[in-house]
Formats: sequence, C-alpha cells, structure tokens
Amino acid sequence: MSIAQQIATPTLAPKARRPSAPLRPAPVRNRTSTLVRLGGLMAITALGAALAVGSIAIAAMMVASSLGG
Repeated sequence: MSIAQQIATPTLAPKARRPSAPLRPAPVRNRTSTLVRLGGLMAITALGAALAVGSIAIAAMMVASSLGG
C-alpha cells in the first residue's frame, strides 16, 4: 500500500465499550469550579462590553466637540 493510500484511508474509531461490558457511572461534576468558570466568563464579557461602550462614547464626544467648533 502506498503512502497516499495510507493517508487517504480513514482510520475507524474504536467503540466506546463492548455491548456486553457493564455501564460505568459518569464522573462527578464539581459545581464550584463550574460556577467559577461561568463567573470568569461573565466578568470577561462585561469588561469587553464596557470597553466597547467606552470607546464608542469617547469617539462620539470627539466628533461632537469637533462639530461644535
């Protein structure tokens, strides 16, 4: 088999588990770390929105002051 054929041949993903294998419980989720991550995401989003609104406000004030004369 050539290298091109090897690259073009998709590799099949292994099955997650055998059908006869017992089910494993899902890992326990940590609520605290999830809340901290959500809080951080909200803080970064709020900071970005404040910076965008502030930049627009400064630009509007500059335009208004240059038009006023």
